[in-house]
Amino acid sequence: MTQFVPYSFASPRVCQCVLVVCVLVRRLHTAPSNAAAAAVTDGGDQDKTKSAKDDDGDDKVQCKKEKIVTATKKGAAVLDQYIPDNIKTAYHVLQVGDEIYDATMNQTNVGGNNNKFYIIQALESDAGGNFMVYSRWGRVGTRGKGKLQGPFSREQAIDEFERKFHDKTDIHWSYRKGSHCYAHKYTWLEMDYGEADKETNKKTSSITNQLEETKLETRTASFISLICDISMMKQQMVEIGYNADKLPLGKLSKSTILKGYDVLKRISNVISGADTDRTQLEQLTGEFYSVIPHDFGFKKMSEFIIDTPQKLKAKLEMVEALSEIEIAIKLLEDDSSDQDDPLYARYKQFCCDFTPLEVDSEEYSMIKTYLTNTHGKTHTGYTVDIVQIFKVSRLGEMERFQKFASAGNRMLLWHGSRLTNWAGILSQGLRIAPPEAPISGFMFGKGVYFADMFSKSANYCCASEACKSGVLLLCEVALGEMNELLYGDFGADNLPNGKLSTKGVGQTEPNIAESKITDDGMVIPLGKPEKGSLMYNEYIVYNVDQIRMRYILNVNFNFKRWG
Repeated sequence: MTQFVPYSFASPRVCQCVLVVCVLVRRLHTAPSNAAAAAVTDGGDQDKTKSAKDDDGDDKVQCKKEKIVTATKKGAAVLDQYIPDNIKTAYHVLQVGDEIYDATMNQTNVGGNNNKFYIIQALESDAGGNFMVYSRWGRVGTRGKGKLQGPFSREQAIDEFERKFHDKTDIHWSYRKGSHCYAHKYTWLEMDYGEADKETNKKTSSITNQLEETKLETRTASFISLICDISMMKQQMVEIGYNADKLPLGKLSKSTILKGYDVLKRISNVISGADTDRTQLEQLTGEFYSVIPHDFGFKKMSEFIIDTPQKLKAKLEMVEALSEIEIAIKLLEDDSSDQDDPLYARYKQFCCDFTPLEVDSEEYSMIKTYLTNTHGKTHTGYTVDIVQIFKVSRLGEMERFQKFASAGNRMLLWHGSRLTNWAGILSQGLRIAPPEAPISGFMFGKGVYFADMFSKSANYCCASEACKSGVLLLCEVALGEMNELLYGDFGADNLPNGKLSTKGVGQTEPNIAESKITDDGMVIPLGKPEKGSLMYNEYIVYNVDQIRMRYILNVNFNFKRWG
């Protein structure tokens, strides 16, 4: 069996041979001839004296302007976007029973300045009987190089696929699930092969295009469309460094997210240790970027070592967002709902009742006052405009909240989060970080955090010039007797006897004398701020039954231009 190499390494004579083979393939429309395998182009020029073997290096290459390519889905897995078109039309990823022969791997080695991927797919002809093995590799963020081998029998294709997988990971294909990563080897990225991308894209497209046709009230329909926008989720994750091409949002698995949390937990343990081990941080950082792919271009990997609490917190927030997106994707892929009116179908899946507040209503005026009065003086980089306020009631929350209704000290407090997170939050409720997450990412332990200052929570919306929309909740929170702390305490979730919550006491808080108290005894701290001893208050509960969603706000951020 002859293997043709990527064209940029080949002599003119070899290129002519490749052209002849490709023409022959197009005429046959099935497998390449028994004498040859098709070539796959690479992503740029390299040293032409370099060996053209199955290399997985990520040396810097000159980028060429590439034509737009598309992914093709037939069966459970999507064909790699750079597989030649004639193969895409005639082949699909091999599946035998529940076994799908498709593997995406990542390897980040900070010390070696490596951040590279490796893709392997065993292919079966649509007509049956012909099999090939395709692979592509290179630096994350580049097209890289590729190779197509075959034709094979099915057994040969599986053997070749499994041989390559073991060579790159040091793990046998059959035992890949639950295996740990090996140093200087690739990490397998577990994919979710549920109802896939084509369906998700179709549904999200219809959601944004059917605003005029839905039976939903117009303002509610616009809000549902906003928080269910998959393209928005992808763009926001790309902005913070996540590489959705290597691990598409629609293919995220729960186990991958938990692995990301687990690595961050180990990084946290090193950072908080008496003697920070730089070498260990490099190794763990590489492991994290292998599990949660990032695109750093050709920047030095040493610039991205996770070696401070601030960097750790940023990566923790990324994994939290991916966790919420994983829930949202599953929601959007649910075929059991009515697709004649996808916006209404999404609305029903949230199990929430939304009632838009009118601008001239007393509740709207109260919330606007609360927002305006509690915009902190240190948060001067933006103002906000209210797009819409909804009164919201989540199924089952009132019943769970009832057991804390008599606890006293119930307050209406703010909670902000990324736009990517709201489909997950509304469908699942506010949740506490899993055991795999590092405790050091939470100043007062793992709980649900609230604020009495609008702008403190608004900062967690992570809005930008590119995406100015933000969403915040106002929740009734049963705080009961609070454990008041002046400084962070990672173990604050172990509350003293008789305490129901933690209050991180801040320098600035709303004037209690100006608070509004509702007929049922809930305090709305909408007074103008007064100086305290720290910065801004935080309120943390460690039992989600102490939370009841009351209002949800959609706002637009107006960022100030300096200079």
